[in-house]
Amino acid sequence: MLTVQQIMQGINAILVRLYPDRTVYIDVMPEKFERPSFFLRPAGRKITSRTVAVVEVEQMVTVQCIDEVGDRYETETARLYGVTDTLTAAFLQRGALACGDRHLTADRVDVSRSLDIADVTITVTYEDDRPAAPVTQPLVTDVTLGAQPNQKQEG
Repeated sequence: MLTVQQIMQGINAILVRLYPDRTVYIDVMPEKFERPSFFLRPAGRKITSRTVAVVEVEQMVTVQCIDEVGDRYETETARLYGVTDTLTAAFLQRGALACGDRHLTADRVDVSRSLDIADVTITVTYEDDRPAAPVTQPLVTDVTLGAQPNQKQEG
């Protein structure tokens, strides 16, 4: 089964390719971070049973796009939305996310903005093998078959 880490690595690869001059923070945002930069974090995971052997996985990952700010802590709307538009187009390309040995396509990209940050939430949905249950009982190593004669009761 694909891991969240593999999907995040696929998203990170796109961010680094499109914006090689920006730092990408994963899991931890330092107190004094660089601007502009990205902060990558998992946003949710939903696993649904499809068959006895297959599950459907819906994974969401949010990319916070942190922009430069001016003297009054303002940011340029056009510049910030230029970044989100570029990322949206890149994530929606067929097979854009190289995750492990698979290439996924984003099913949905949601964009929201708050002051100097825009959130781009990527949702990928894919089918994967259902994990097998662990073996908790020892395997049978010997089977003895036999028949007993029919015992007639006399009476």
